[in-house]
Amino acid sequence: NEINRAKRSMVLNLKTQQGLDIFWKLVEDADVVVQNFRKGVVEKLGIGYEQVKARKPDIIYASLNTYGQEGELSSRPGHEQIAQAATGMQRRFGGTGQPLTQPFAINDYGTGYMGAYGVILALLNRNRTGEGQHVDTALTYTSCTLQSPFFMDFPGKDLDETSGQDAVGSSPLNRAYECKDGWIFISLLASDIGKLKNTGIDKDLGTISLIDLETIMEKKISEQDVEYWINLFYEIDIAAHRVVEKASDLLENDWVKAHGLSVTREHQDLGNITTTGPAPRLSLTPVVIGRQAPKPGSDAKEILSEIGLDEQFERLVAENIIRIDGIIPG
Repeated sequence: NEINRAKRSMVLNLKTQQGLDIFWKLVEDADVVVQNFRKGVVEKLGIGYEQVKARKPDIIYASLNTYGQEGELSSRPGHEQIAQAATGMQRRFGGTGQPLTQPFAINDYGTGYMGAYGVILALLNRNRTGEGQHVDTALTYTSCTLQSPFFMDFPGKDLDETSGQDAVGSSPLNRAYECKDGWIFISLLASDIGKLKNTGIDKDLGTISLIDLETIMEKKISEQDVEYWINLFYEIDIAAHRVVEKASDLLENDWVKAHGLSVTREHQDLGNITTTGPAPRLSLTPVVIGRQAPKPGSDAKEILSEIGLDEQFERLVAENIIRIDGIIPG
């Protein structure tokens, strides 16, 4: 529901000439075409970038898939889990045990954002030059970007990177610690290590090793509850926050709801739905949450009417040129 908010939906059969005719009618007034097939599929349908560009030279055409549009893998199928395997993410998440898939579709979401970013850049260039172009982004590209700290190498670099299910952070100064009633994550620079004196650690912080410091901090922090440490770390200017146990708790937080970051609305088919709200805060043009995600195909009649085909709606449905039953054919 959350990824199709503010959109309208029409399910169109592009394997028919009438379906293609409707597609080309829509392209006439379009600024951007977005597709997420593997390389070669849209060309077979007759709506690849070069084919669309021939009809509308200034079109911005965005392709989002698993492997991108270049190289020997570009025509292979794939999805989130495949991208995680191809870029080492599953190995990093699994650590020394078996490979594990991240439970969140971070590359799916991230590629959507990267695609939108690429489209915005292309539109900016078109406003200056009048030229359209092809935007190519992929799940594997996104995965590499998200893991960029691990994809660097230089003389003297320590390749013993953080990984696995037991990882609580990248160092004793940047990790989660268990308190009496929960967990807290703290983060500070090595140059600020002296601030820890104010936490009751009575060791010489100038000479103690990080390994010993970690052991001391684990014991010290376990003696008090989370709120005690949050307040103390705030007073001595060390970044710290309670580790939230459940996302649902955050969605019910009064501050989060008051600032529009958690929104509950009635969906046309599903009843009340709680989702995240728009995150960007713009002072001049505040972001407004879009309409609920529509049932697939539910806006077909409205869209057809805008291109002068509303009188053909019933026939197009009967002939399976468009679908309005909420089912997207595989």
